[in-house]
Order: sequence, then C-alpha cells, then structure tokens
Amino acid sequence: MKLLLFSAICLYLTVSQPVPVVKDPRARVVPELDIIYVEWQAGSQPQNTMYTIRHKSGSDQAAWKYIKTVESNVRIPLGTYNDGENVHIQIKTERGAQIVEDWTKELIVDVARKSVRSAPLRPVPPAAPAAPSPNQHAHHSHQHAHEHGQHHAPQQNQHHAQHHTSYHPQHPQPVQAHAQPPQAPASPLVHAPGALVPPLHFTANIMNPTTVQLKWQPAMPGRQDIYYLVNVKQLTTASGSTLQNQQIKTAATSFTLGKMIAGEKYEMTIRSATSQDATSGTASIVEITMPREDDYFEIGNLIISSHFRTPTQGIVNLTWEVPPTMQNRIASYNVEYAEMGNNRYWQKIQFHGASSSAALHHLKSNTEYLLRIKTVLANNIVTESGQFRFRTPRVETNPIHKVDVIYSHDVNSVKLQWMLEPHIRPENVAGYDVYLSQDKDLPDSQWKLVRLNNKESHLSLEDLKSSTVYFVRVNVRNTDGSVIRAPSVYRFKTIDNTDEEEFEGNSLAYRNVAPGEVEIRWTFPKSILDSVIGATILYTNRKDLTPEQWQKIEIEDSKNTTVLIKNLQEGVRYSVQIIPRLYTGDYDFESRELFEFKTDKMTRGVNQGTDVRTLTPHGHPLAGPHFEQMSHSEAEFMRIVSCNPDEIKSGCAWDEICINRVEDRNKGWCISNTLRDSILNS
Repeated sequence: MKLLLFSAICLYLTVSQPVPVVKDPRARVVPELDIIYVEWQAGSQPQNTMYTIRHKSGSDQAAWKYIKTVESNVRIPLGTYNDGENVHIQIKTERGAQIVEDWTKELIVDVARKSVRSAPLRPVPPAAPAAPSPNQHAHHSHQHAHEHGQHHAPQQNQHHAQHHTSYHPQHPQPVQAHAQPPQAPASPLVHAPGALVPPLHFTANIMNPTTVQLKWQPAMPGRQDIYYLVNVKQLTTASGSTLQNQQIKTAATSFTLGKMIAGEKYEMTIRSATSQDATSGTASIVEITMPREDDYFEIGNLIISSHFRTPTQGIVNLTWEVPPTMQNRIASYNVEYAEMGNNRYWQKIQFHGASSSAALHHLKSNTEYLLRIKTVLANNIVTESGQFRFRTPRVETNPIHKVDVIYSHDVNSVKLQWMLEPHIRPENVAGYDVYLSQDKDLPDSQWKLVRLNNKESHLSLEDLKSSTVYFVRVNVRNTDGSVIRAPSVYRFKTIDNTDEEEFEGNSLAYRNVAPGEVEIRWTFPKSILDSVIGATILYTNRKDLTPEQWQKIEIEDSKNTTVLIKNLQEGVRYSVQIIPRLYTGDYDFESRELFEFKTDKMTRGVNQGTDVRTLTPHGHPLAGPHFEQMSHSEAEFMRIVSCNPDEIKSGCAWDEICINRVEDRNKGWCISNTLRDSILNS
C-alpha cells in the first residue's frame, strides 16, 4: 500500500511539473573565435519555433541586446563587451506569435581580462626591417597605410512612409579573423610598468580572395610616439613557389594589404615600437587562409524597404541576392544595425542562411542608421559587408482620432464631429481647416475649405447632394501658427432622398431636449437581439477618468432603448458608451457604441444634482427637436477610414476592424464590428 501511494505521489509530481523547452543552457567564452558561445538542448520542436537570446553587461544601466535564431545555439561577439565584464544571458522560446516559454534563468559569463601574448611564447628579438616585397601593398611607409573608411551607400530622399532603396556596395565584403589565443603556458603575462605592449583586438578582414584589411586598437592610446611593425608571413604554397615574407611600418591603426594569393595560409604579427631598438617583447598574432574564388561570397544589390505607421511603429525589410551556386553553402547571417552617432550600441539579429532577407523592428522614424551584414559560410569563412547608411522615413502623425458623421432627416445636410488624438493638447489648438471634396485625388487647392476659428470640434455641412460620396480631411491649426496636417481622409455618403424606410438596426441618435438635458435613443444589433436583456450606459465629461469612474445608468429591459439624462453641465462635451448586457450576465463589448455629444447652453440657472430617468420607446414627445442620426444601418451611410490589413495595429478605432478591399487586397477599410456582417454581405 505504501509503495502504491509513493508511486502515485511520484506520478503526480511528474505530471505537475511542465517540461522545459530549453534544457541545460550553457555559455562559454571561445577566444579562438572571439565569441561567447551559447548552446542548449531543445529536442524536436515544430518548424515555427523561434528562440530569442538577450544579453547585456552586469551594469544596471546596460541595455539588453537581442538575437533571434531557429537553431539551438548562438554566437555572441566578444568584442561587444570590455575586459573584466560579466555578461548576463537569457533565452525565450516563441512559436508563431505565442510565447511558449518565458525567459530562462540568467547565465553569467565572466569575460576575463586579456593579456596579449605571442604564440608560441618565447623571447623574440626585435624584428629587423625587411626589404619591401613585390606583393607588398603600395602604401607601407611611415604614413597611414590605406586607412579604412566606412562604405556609404547612396542616400535617397524619403517622400513616403513606404519606400525601397537599392544598395550596391562599392567595396567587397571582408572576411574577419581575430588574433589567435596564446599557445604558451596558461599563466598570464605581467608587463613591467612603462614597457611597450602590442595592440589589442588585432583582426584581419578579408575583402576579397586577394585583399585583406588589418585593424587593431592601441594598447597605450595616450602615447603619441608609438608606431607599429606588422610582419606578414606566408605559411603554405600550393604551387611550390617561394614563401613570401614582408614587413609594414605604420602609425595608423588599420591598412589594406593587396596581392595576396588565393587559397594560401598567412600569419600576421604586430608589435608596438618607439624606435628601431625599442619594440614590444610580445606580439599579437592572427592566422588566416585566403579564400579561393569559388569559396567566396559577397552580398550584392541590397534592397532596403521601410513602412512606418507611427514614429515608433515600423518595419525595415532587407533583401539581397544569393547566387544559385551559393544557395546551400551559407550557414547563417548576422545582421547588425545602430543609430548614427551611437555606434557603441549595435542591435544584432542572427538567422539561418537559407533566408536572404531580414526584418528590423524597434526603429525610429526619420532617423539615420548604419547597417552591416556578416555571412558565415559552411567552410567557416565569415564575410562582412561594408557599412551601409540608410534613413527611415518621416511619419506624419494623425492629429484626429475619430470623425463621426451625424445624419439628420434633412438629406442635404450632415454634421461632422471629431475627437483629437491624446497627444494633441487642446489648449494649443486655435482652430481647424476642414477640406471637403467628391474626388479625393484632387489637389488641396480644388477642395472646398471651411476654416473654423475656434476650438469647437464640429461642423454642419449644408446643401450637399443626396446619395453622394464625399471625402473630408481635418487639419489642426495651433496657436503658434503651425498646422498639423492629417494624413487620413474620411469618406461618407449622404442619404438617398428616395429612400423612405425607417432607420433601424444599429441606429444611434441623440437630441438636446433642453439646456443640460439630452435624450439618447439606440437599437441593438440584430445579431444579439435574441440574447440581450439590457444595457449599461456610461457617460462623463472628463476623459482623464477610467471607465469605472464614469457615471452609470443600468437599463434592465432590452425593449427600453431610450434614456433621458438631466442636469448635465451646459455647453459641455460628454463621452457616452452603450454596452449591451446578455442573458448570460456578460457584457458584449464587441457591440459597444461610443460617441460624443455637446449639451446646449442658455443663460439661466440650472438645478444642481444628477437626475436620470429612463423612458419607454413611446415615453417622450416626438414633436420637439428632431433626432440627429449617429449612424445608419446600411453600409452606404457609414464613415469609412482607410487602413492596412497586414499591420498588427491597422490604425482603426477600438470598435472597428480592418476589412480587405475587393478591388485591392493590400488595402482595407475600417469597419465597425457591429456593421461588419452587413458590409461583407453587401
């Protein structure tokens, strides 16, 4: 019995504990490759499984850097961190748009302080100057030897949020090799105070099969009398010809060496010196193998396209061409990008070599960026593109959040009212410029312009044609004289004067009964008529309040679709929500209606307090002022806003959905959820 109970407990514990996707994560420094190698076990996962790795230094002010991959390992460039720093690493698993497993516990890797040692470690007398070799680069004197500059692609003017730019690198992409680790005993070297030490971060970037670029960082940047001796030694010869050696003397920190032999192995050593007799006793060493012509790959015809909807919401797509002969010979890509002037913080993306495109997120609009792409080939050769420069497009933010079209029984007139976006400060608004046209493609000068010299956000339009489509745009004029141009154009259609049927289905209307008194009438959508039992009315004249703080009216009978609100403040704009309540007790937020109205104002006293009463459908006099219709049941009477159906945030209002256009599936219209079915059926 005890054994059975113990087995049941073990089985319960086994079932209760979720099996992690990322198992046994490990990270280690690989100085030979100048990387931090992170790996884990994940087992067999679906194809759309993606891992996000983030890493940063131990400083509280340090920002996370992100890498995405589909593999169960990733390489973090060691040059991202300084000597002696602790690197914190976490892994997150995603599948599609869902997070399968959140961030793992942090892995902490110590980047040990690097002492540059020779390989092998042995006392080496200062190298004597060698006679210039015929293969030596033309500039190997005391002057800067072909100092390396950035590769700037041509920049194009940005006129639209959607743009495409082609970049053709003017220089080949380099292959990068780093200084070899010391092959001497593991004990660190101790340099005497004031002694010369060799440069740091000595790297060789292969530009093409016969050209290499050498770069390094000064170990003693404060001294101005230091120059460098670089010895280039050929280690192999496939043709059997004489091995070539050469020495370059330069005061620069980079130079380009040409006329190398493709397919051959070379060793480069570098020392610091102040005179012929004063050189560093140790050297930095790097070994490279020049690629053959058929082993080399360079990115060509880089196309950059951007699409931004807001200043902080946009995507930059990168696409490049891969020759057919290289399709299966690319292991992975590393894409790095940073803002101009902020080159210390490079964002990194890593992905499989089967893809020749990448998407960059979290970029700012109207900002210049630097871009570089590293390609890891199957033969372990790493090529790096020159730096490309591009600018993201400028985005005009829409100052208008929503435009409502209010229909009256007069078919030749409508009332427009609009709401400002939260980032627009009402106290800075001096007025509005309302443009009206039957043809949205006409230039602005041919649209009808109505200038409003006050802050009232509504306008009545008279003498309109019946059953006619109109387009309207509202620009905001500020008190400082500037104009915020609205990029969105709104569309509405006037009522057909031959159509005499009653407004029904989703209609919404209100009227000012008296100063401070407003009567609201609505109908529920047909799709919920059988399940609705009442409604909750929320209203307020303060937009800074949460919905829980709005004043509330409970409607207990679904047949009662009229309410009178009394003792409101005169001449004040109110926001109203009508939320249907279902027989299940739940609220149908998808069928919720949101609108605004402004109360009338007269110079007379008004009783204080709140007096709200509900009316039956026939409990109010119809001989008074006519109702102003908020929306019609048919599609032709609704306001439609253009949108992008492929974006996560399409730009539609909270109660709308982006529906693809029939004539162009790449564009859409913002349609109210309550009217979606009728629009699709029509």
